[in-house]
Amino acid sequence: MEIHQLTYFVAVAETGSFSRAAERCNIAQPSLSQQIQKLEQELGEPLFDRLTRRVVLTDAGRALLPRATSILAELQGIKHAMKQEADVSHGTLNVGFIPTIAPFVLPKVIKRFSHDFPLARLSVHEDLTEALVRDLVDGKLDVGITSMPIHNRLIRTQELLSEPLLVASSKSNDIITRADIRVKELDDYPFIALNEMHCLGEQVQSFCYQQHLEMQIVCNTSQLTTVQNCVATGLGVSLVPRALALSDKSKQINYRELSDAAPQRKIAAATHVERTQSFLAKKFIEIVREEYPS
Repeated sequence: MEIHQLTYFVAVAETGSFSRAAERCNIAQPSLSQQIQKLEQELGEPLFDRLTRRVVLTDAGRALLPRATSILAELQGIKHAMKQEADVSHGTLNVGFIPTIAPFVLPKVIKRFSHDFPLARLSVHEDLTEALVRDLVDGKLDVGITSMPIHNRLIRTQELLSEPLLVASSKSNDIITRADIRVKELDDYPFIALNEMHCLGEQVQSFCYQQHLEMQIVCNTSQLTTVQNCVATGLGVSLVPRALALSDKSKQINYRELSDAAPQRKIAAATHVERTQSFLAKKFIEIVREEYPS
């Protein structure tokens, strides 16, 4: 028994005509008649008496009609419920952030997402890129907000923005008195480095290597806030994302662009290549792009 056979059966019962039923169902009348005959053969009973000018239900047809109508109504209800759930944004969204991005955008993103989609449940995880990629591959996360590049064939990345890296130094450091700060001048100062287990630390190290810098690393830390505090006390200089400068209200640190180079990191939304991106996931990615400090 097929759903379309029940649809045709109900149409014939309600119109009293094979031709009008075929017109309603947008199908050729011979095809509709053939499907009704197959349904009758499967049930072992005739469903209609074919009269000269009209068709009428048999006892078997009258017994089937309310059941067929109920089944079709239930199916229509399922379709409507699924569409409604997508439209009003029910459901759960599992997202991940790397620690060098989360502090600058996560609070605003959570607030706006909760306001825009009050019926949705947002679950947030903060971890290093390697762990986020693993959870994306395993299906534990729907979206990961990280920086590029990500080298995994199962991960799709959508670039959201490019963020400059700025020279951070205390106001007591004479580097801030210079009209321009050139890359090679960073060799003249102690450097506060973020550990390479963070992709930001790796990116800074890679930039310095490409620029042939021989940094005097006096502190190698796993926390961006520690980098900030060490710079503020005058222990050394560092390269930090612009979002850190925009969020720093202490006024103890000076943030400057390099005059002869433009180091930056690319912020991206990472998803599994084989998973369909949900409505909530798309909206979440849009909110991150719009709320990221710029």
